[in-house]
Amino acid sequence: MTTLLLIIFISLLLIQVYFFVRFDWAIKSNNKDAGDHKPSVSVIVAARNEAENLPKLLELLVKQDHPEFEIIIINDRSNDDTKLIVESYSAVIEKVRLINIEELPSHWTGKKHAIYQGIQKARNEILLFTDADCLPYSNRWISHMSGPFSKGVDIVLGLSPYQKRKGFLNQFIQFETLFVALQYVGFTKLGNPYMGIGRNMAVRKAKYNLAWLESNAHLEGGDDDLIVNKLARKGNTAVVTQKEGQTCSIPETKWSAYFKQKTRHLSAGQYYQKKDRTLLAVFTLSILFGWLLFLSLLVSAINPYFILTAFTLRSLSFYIIFARIGRKFGSPVNLWAIPLLDLCYSIYYPITGLKALLTKNIQWK
Repeated sequence: MTTLLLIIFISLLLIQVYFFVRFDWAIKSNNKDAGDHKPSVSVIVAARNEAENLPKLLELLVKQDHPEFEIIIINDRSNDDTKLIVESYSAVIEKVRLINIEELPSHWTGKKHAIYQGIQKARNEILLFTDADCLPYSNRWISHMSGPFSKGVDIVLGLSPYQKRKGFLNQFIQFETLFVALQYVGFTKLGNPYMGIGRNMAVRKAKYNLAWLESNAHLEGGDDDLIVNKLARKGNTAVVTQKEGQTCSIPETKWSAYFKQKTRHLSAGQYYQKKDRTLLAVFTLSILFGWLLFLSLLVSAINPYFILTAFTLRSLSFYIIFARIGRKFGSPVNLWAIPLLDLCYSIYYPITGLKALLTKNIQWK
C-alpha cells in the first residue's frame, strides 16, 4: 500500500509539472499576440445598475484610438440612473448607442438576453465584449483586441486582471485570476482553446451563433466561455496578452460576494466539451490530491525526506513559472505568498466547483 501511494503521489506531481512546463513553453514561444488588422468593431457592454461605473468606462471608450467603432450599452432593467447616463452620452456622441430592456422574456436569463440584443443590433464586423466595471488600460485596447482578426481568426481572447488592493482576499483573487489565465492562454497556444472571459474577448460577428445562445438562454453563466468552447479550435483563436490590450476589473471585497461570483463563473464548466472537461479535471484533481497525499504521507512519516524533496521540486517549478508568467502578463505576484495561496486554491476550487454543480438558482446581479 505504501509503495502504491508513493507511485500515485509521484504521478500526480509529474502531471502538474508537465502542464506547468508545457504552458510556460507555449506562452514563451508564441509572442506574436497582436496584428495590424483594423476591422470595424462593436463594443458590447451589458449593464444592470451600473450608474457608478459607466461614466468612467464611457470616458475611456470614447477616447479609443481606432478607425471605426461603436459602443453599445444594453441597460438590463436597471433601477438606478444607468439609462440616463448612457442617454446623456449618446445625445452628444454618435458612436454611443443605448439598448433599453424593460422586461425579461420568461425563458431568458438577464445577461444572456442583454448580450443577445446587443449582438443583434451591432453594425460592425467584430464584437468586442467587456463589463461595466472593467476599464481598458490604454486608448489602444480596441486596436489590440481587434488586430489579430486576419483571415482564419474568428476569436480573440484577452486578459482582465483585477485591481490590486490590501488584504488576503485580494491576494487570493490575483492568484486565482492569474492561474485561470495561465490555463486558458496556455491551452490556447498549445492548440486547444476551451474558454474565454467576457470581461475581455472578441468574436467575429458572422461566426457568433445566436441560435446556440438562445438555446442556452436558461443558463445564467456561459455567455463568454461556452461560446468560446463551442466555436474555438486550433487555428481560429488568438490571444492578446500585452498590457495595452487588457482591461482592469473591480474586485470583490467580501468573501461571500467572491464565492457567489465564482460559483456563477464555474457553473458553466459542466457544459464544456468532454475533452476539455477531462483535461481540466486531470490537471485540477492532480493539484488537489497532490496536496492531500503530500500532507497525509508527511504526517504518517512515510519516507518524509523523499516526500519533501519531491514536493519541493514540484513547487519550485510551479512558483518560478507562475511568477514569470505574472510578470509577462503584467500581473506580478508576491513570490513569498504563492505557497499559501497554492494550498488555499487546492481547497477552494473543489468546494466552489461542487457548489456550482449543486446550486440551482444562480443570479447575475
